Amino acid sequence: MRRYELVKDYVYSKFAEIQYEPLRIAAISHTASVDTCITFLAISRGIKPEKAKIAALFHDYAQFIDNCPHTQHAKLSSIYAHKYLSETKMFKVNEIDDICFAIGQHSKKEIYDSPLCELLKDADVLARFLENPDMELKGIRKQRLLDACADIQN
Repeated sequence: MRRYELVKDYVYSKFAEIQYEPLRIAAISHTASVDTCITFLAISRGIKPEKAKIAALFHDYAQFIDNCPHTQHAKLSSIYAHKYLSETKMFKVNEIDDICFAIGQHSKKEIYDSPLCELLKDADVLARFLENPDMELKGIRKQRLLDACADIQN
């Protein structure tokens, strides 16, 4: 988990530089929430949590750092993650590819992907629900929430 701690320090140091306080608070709180949720889901699904937690740290990075349109944030966040993870020289190419693919796909909740992608999608939905339990969830997002809760419960 040493690599996770390094990435966490980097991401949160960048979030600390966000001048607009509501955006900075949202970046920190949502990222921490997804990180926590993905840990529970990874453990409940028998998946080692390190790569999942790193994907959680970067999943909305561009949305918060660049305040980019939501439609572009997953792709741009995966690019930021790829650049940073490559520069650290602490990750194998296939690890970087897995993490960045999950980040790039996490907004496509209606599509089923790799186990890492599914963890990130489900953790994102669960975190959003925990941040606002009054939000209305329909269709696949509601099913993802129910499935994630069932996985944690088991």
